Amino acid sequence: MESQTTAKSVQDYPRALVLASTTDAAADDLCVDLLSRERPECQRVLSLSYARQPMRLVDHWQAAHDSSPASMAIVCPESHATREPPAGVHTTHVPASDLTGASIAISRYLDRWDDGESVTVCLNSLTALLQYADRDRVFRFVHTITSRCLAVGATVHAHFDPATQDEQTVATVATLFDTVVRREDDESWVVQQ
Repeated sequence: MESQTTAKSVQDYPRALVLASTTDAAADDLCVDLLSRERPECQRVLSLSYARQPMRLVDHWQAAHDSSPASMAIVCPESHATREPPAGVHTTHVPASDLTGASIAISRYLDRWDDGESVTVCLNSLTALLQYADRDRVFRFVHTITSRCLAVGATVHAHFDPATQDEQTVATVATLFDTVVRREDDESWVVQQ
């Protein structure tokens, strides 16, 4: 319930950065709530999934909504393909270190869905991306994706574990977003604008 309230408090911001541990289950709940801008049958969901198995997102979405979104696409490394997704869920596999390939895949989905329907995007997680590329490359990648989302009217949120990076890196990445949602003491969400 708290994640739904938090998601509503940031709904006017098209770009949100979620600062929480990668193992925090509440961050997964918030993720689904941030992706759920419309009724499921009207919603298009796109996820870059480096930190979570694609089917975990599908299962979490279906548990929250008892149905699938109108369209769902997941861009992820091949190593994350544990089982075939259900009908209507599209997966695109890219090498983990290929941020250009991931950017192209995301842009193709955004172009395909640029028809006025609601599109929400999740980047999960920037922490994982930093294992494959340096801070400057990840920054440019996130800037490209968030700008592309804004251009087509899609909302985007990204997950980042602040405990894994220095404060300067977290502050630098935060400049790309309209709002920051931070997990405090594993108890509650704090929204900063």
